[in-house]
Amino acid sequence: MDSRMFVSMLLVLHGFQHCTGHRRDNRVSKPQLNLTKDHFQIRAGDTYTLTCKGVAPLSWLWQQKPFSLNSRFHVWEQQCRGPDEGHLTCSHLTITDAKANDTGSITCTNIILNSNAKNQVKIYMYVKDDNQPFLEMNTFLPGHAPKIEENILLIPCRVSSPDYKVILQTHNSSNIEEPRMEWNPKRGFIITDSVMARSTMVKCVTEVDGKNIDSYYMPQQWGDNTEVDEITASAIEVLVGDSFTLECHGHCQHNSRVSLQWLHNGKVLKVSRKQLTSIPITLYSGIQRLHIKKATMDHRGTYTCRGSYKHRTKSIDITVYEKPFINITAPQKLIYEVTEGIHKSILLSAVVHAFPLPTPVWYKNGIPIGDNHTYYKPDPKEFSLKIVNPKEKDSGIYTLHLNNSRHQITNKLNFTVVVNVKPSIYEKETDFDLVEPVVHGEKKSFHCTAYGYPLPKINWEWQPCLNTNTMCELNDNMQRILLTRGNDTDLTSENSNPIINEDHINHEGKNKVVSTLTTSMHSNQSGIFFCIASNKVGNETRAVHFILSEIKSGVMTEEQTTVVEGGNVTLICKAEKYIYSHMSWLLPFEEPMFPFGTETQFKRHTIYHLLTLVNVTLEHAGLYNCSARNYYSKVDEMRFNQLVVLKKKAPQVIQDLEDIVVNASSTLFLQCRVNGTPVPNITWMKNGYIIKPASGITLLYNNSLIIERVKKEDEGLYECQATNEMGEIITSAQVSIQGAEEKSNIEVIILVCTGVAATLFWLLLTLFIRKMKKPHASEIKTGYLSIIMDPDEIPLDEQCERLPYDSTKWEFPRDRLSLGKTLGHGAFGKVVEASAFGIDKCSTCKTVAVKMLKECATNNECKALMSELKILIHIGHHLNVVNLLGACTKPGGPLMVIVEYCKYGNLSNYLRSKRGDFTPHKSQDSEKALHGSESDLSELIKRRLESVASTGSSASSGFIEDKSYSDSEEDEEDPEDVSKRQLTMEDLICYSFQVARGMEFLASRKCIHRDLAARNILLSENNVVKICDFGLARDIYKDPDYVRKGDARLPLKWMAPEAIFDKIYTTQSDVWSFGVLLWEIFSLGASPYPGVQIDEDFCCRLKEGTRMRAPEYCTPEIYQTMLDCWQSQPTDRPTFTDLVERLGDLLQANVQQEGKDYIPLNTALCLDGDTNVKTGNEEQNIRNSVTRWSILEAGNNNKNRPLSVKTFDEVPVEKDKALNEESESDSGMVLSSFEMKSMKRQETWSWPFGMIANVAHAMKAASRSKESVLTENERNHVKYQPATQIEEDPLDFTLDEIVLSHGGLNLECHSPPPHYNAVINYSTPPV
Repeated sequence: MDSRMFVSMLLVLHGFQHCTGHRRDNRVSKPQLNLTKDHFQIRAGDTYTLTCKGVAPLSWLWQQKPFSLNSRFHVWEQQCRGPDEGHLTCSHLTITDAKANDTGSITCTNIILNSNAKNQVKIYMYVKDDNQPFLEMNTFLPGHAPKIEENILLIPCRVSSPDYKVILQTHNSSNIEEPRMEWNPKRGFIITDSVMARSTMVKCVTEVDGKNIDSYYMPQQWGDNTEVDEITASAIEVLVGDSFTLECHGHCQHNSRVSLQWLHNGKVLKVSRKQLTSIPITLYSGIQRLHIKKATMDHRGTYTCRGSYKHRTKSIDITVYEKPFINITAPQKLIYEVTEGIHKSILLSAVVHAFPLPTPVWYKNGIPIGDNHTYYKPDPKEFSLKIVNPKEKDSGIYTLHLNNSRHQITNKLNFTVVVNVKPSIYEKETDFDLVEPVVHGEKKSFHCTAYGYPLPKINWEWQPCLNTNTMCELNDNMQRILLTRGNDTDLTSENSNPIINEDHINHEGKNKVVSTLTTSMHSNQSGIFFCIASNKVGNETRAVHFILSEIKSGVMTEEQTTVVEGGNVTLICKAEKYIYSHMSWLLPFEEPMFPFGTETQFKRHTIYHLLTLVNVTLEHAGLYNCSARNYYSKVDEMRFNQLVVLKKKAPQVIQDLEDIVVNASSTLFLQCRVNGTPVPNITWMKNGYIIKPASGITLLYNNSLIIERVKKEDEGLYECQATNEMGEIITSAQVSIQGAEEKSNIEVIILVCTGVAATLFWLLLTLFIRKMKKPHASEIKTGYLSIIMDPDEIPLDEQCERLPYDSTKWEFPRDRLSLGKTLGHGAFGKVVEASAFGIDKCSTCKTVAVKMLKECATNNECKALMSELKILIHIGHHLNVVNLLGACTKPGGPLMVIVEYCKYGNLSNYLRSKRGDFTPHKSQDSEKALHGSESDLSELIKRRLESVASTGSSASSGFIEDKSYSDSEEDEEDPEDVSKRQLTMEDLICYSFQVARGMEFLASRKCIHRDLAARNILLSENNVVKICDFGLARDIYKDPDYVRKGDARLPLKWMAPEAIFDKIYTTQSDVWSFGVLLWEIFSLGASPYPGVQIDEDFCCRLKEGTRMRAPEYCTPEIYQTMLDCWQSQPTDRPTFTDLVERLGDLLQANVQQEGKDYIPLNTALCLDGDTNVKTGNEEQNIRNSVTRWSILEAGNNNKNRPLSVKTFDEVPVEKDKALNEESESDSGMVLSSFEMKSMKRQETWSWPFGMIANVAHAMKAASRSKESVLTENERNHVKYQPATQIEEDPLDFTLDEIVLSHGGLNLECHSPPPHYNAVINYSTPPV
């Protein structure tokens, strides 16, 4: 046992036992023990029982303290059984496994009379333990030997047995002999009038088994050395009747005790023991506490605490009030007027004298201000309020309210705060020091939205640009012209005065003034407008440049200039005046042109930089660069002019005219296919006479001759004479007319009337069918959206309500949105091009797409569009997902969703338009072959492909596209347009990889697309593709890709079997659609399942395991990936994460074959190739153009597919379906018989229409007629395919379409941006 352990307390369980049925003595006698001695002794580890006999209830005490429950002690009672003891209770105390620390006094007492010592019986118990002779074994640290009185010292070395002989020694083993010292085994040594030194350490020594055992003690000294440390009070101000407590802290020297004394108003305070308490803290420090329970007016005054050492004191004053009160002394200033941004803080304070201290609460305009406010800092102790960085919203009435709820008294004081605000112009935040020119002849509106307090006044001033200067800068020395409403300020032109309008609006709870200056379309002077907003605090000025421009693109030059060898040519580069400077021409080898060859001319609005080349040779050909520096953005802009030098060449016939037999009343079409440099002049002759244009005789620009309704007299020898300065050449053909003459005029009239009637009937029937198919408003639900949240995460019908919308992050003011042309529309929604001012921090004005509802939309459509917005916000940001920029949801205008604008349209149209420019790998051979496509024929085919692709935009995407949109885009053609780049296998894999990355992100966001197809993939700058969702902006009732199934229209070709049959949409069903998307990509935009009728039989075959064959340009690895995506069981399909990894590996392997060690996701191969290509033979160019398709299609036939896969081309097709399959369009729709006849008539036409028809029929395996004008060599280049393997034909068009297409060969494919997601800017897509 550790000798330092204190003696454990032995507490006895006492209980009450009420004896019933026995007679009690009226006298309560003293209890008796079974032992008569004053002590007894047992040994450690013994068990002993004491018996106490007396009147119940009885209790046992140890050292005058009750026993506690312990496993070694047990108390039990019973009725005594002795004679005449029936009324007594015998209580037994059993001690088990006794310990030395159990030594002490044991008392038996009656509970009722336990305070009376005469009614108690005591006995002292010793528990002898030779291992612990002393109860306190102070072997290492000395114990405390207190002075029980001033002259009596106790050394408490109690022993566990009186048999031990104990002597007292000093710590160095010298015996202590005190004259008045006695030994008591129950207490220790008691020394009276000790003469020991103050710091002497003593020890008690006894001998056990011949070994001395010691226990050390430090005697306490009695002295007057107490010092006062501090005096504290629970309250220095109290009310009559309240209580308060004073505490005096003091300390003394070693071996002493603390002695403190209280004085009140200089007199010793006489108080009772209940009021005075001494609390020892440590051995040599303590507290003297004085408690006044009920204060009176006599208790006020000074309280002093005095120590015994030289009577050092400390005092405290106590104030006693008769009743509570609250008094406020108002400051001299109660109205504070400050300026926002200048004054850092306002301190509102008052002098308060009150008791008890009230609770202060500050109010602003009657609303309480919290203690933890960010910019209101109340100080309850100082009764003040600090307003940090005061703003206009801090203006108001501030009230200091003091409340004493205990005594029901209050008081208050009001302060007035006025915060003036310096005017600020909101548009100035988005100017970014950039200048946007205004096209000459157009109006321009400049807005100034100003705010301030008091409300500012707006004035406009004008500073014209000097014509003699090349830059227009702010000039403080130039006097400005003040513009007012209706003034006669002349901007150098008649009726050129600007119009100034002013309006007041309430926006975001603030009254603002909006001033709009609109320039006149007759303005002819550039300059700077100054918008000046002013009030009594100050003014704010915004300078906006008004630069008139005759150029829409800033810097402009011709894309290509053609000159004949030996001639002179001037290359002209134009730039906007006052914006661009440092113009220069760079030669093809990137060296600057010498100044003597250039000339710069400054016109009113344009700078002309001319480069003149004299006596041009073939060496002058190349790409000339015009460079101009933007004065404001400090960026050099480059424009390119391809100089083509043509070598003089005598006319030569590409294809001789052939004799032809024409039916009477039909149309004769002849084309003279010749070339030469300069371009030969064509003269048509019949039988030696020159043919001139007349009624029914048309001479086309492409050297074609058309004679309508030929007659017998039109027979003869037709000659085409081509002449230029190098010579002339003639080719001829004999035309024969056969059959009867044209019918009479009556028959013609009857036929015309019949046709008109049939046409009107057809139009009425079409309108009726469209009206019947128009969807009802109730059909448009939230579930109409393509991209939805996983229904397992959020139920579909609750997505609008449960998904959040943070207006502070996404809301965009409608007044900063300028709507433009309609890009496309569906049944209930539309997409509009718009300019957003300040929607990001990178530009002043950004072109965006705004998705909104039509006027016919109902609340269901509004809910659907709002759900779409919330889902986009939830999806977040990703490079390969079209991003959300903002939204307009506040009342006062239509619901609008603002998204990114993707200028290159959807991937399906883009791939179809690039079929003529596709090459699997970039090599020298492919580059040379590509140059052949630059001939007139391939250009015509390419443009026709683009025209058909553009026309297919509305059919494939569901949009009804405005032509004005395409026209506007042509004017702003980007020199880095990806549509001009060469398309390679690397690009196809790259597109697939990026879509997989985007879908992996959507899957991680618990989103399901449900309509993943190439029409829903948009192409952006840097060759980046983005996933979108057309949503309400697609008219599924007009889109042939959506097939009616029951009451719904579904994209069956892209849907997984579980989605078709069980309506189960999951991420794995999106994986199936991704496999179909891969097929679209590697077939260059073809429609899936070519030649297959989309009906119930198709769905059943799909479910049975029938799949599509490998598309063109597809590698075995890609086709295997498609088949993996088309697994019947969704769990067997790869995840999008697996697809990202697989396609990433394929992409890396592909680029390494090209000699690269990186993945160029944002670059495309150059289409132009060598810049010094000579103009080759046009016939060879034609063959190269045709051969390119033939080689690729032939290569496709060599691809192997897994033997276990059954494809649709192996499924037998009925004969009555063959014709329909041949004429099937991109959407799977069947052509009419009239279109089939028109297609057959094309076989009889001569070049170029016959050639185009032959190319188209070669791709669709249509047999050519005997009138074909292709030579035998050309026939060898054309590879015919079985009808069941041909998808849609972009070259199917009628004669009327061909004639009209001549005026629109430059049309480009622009797909309007449909649905988008959230905004973030990326430079390079991650790999």
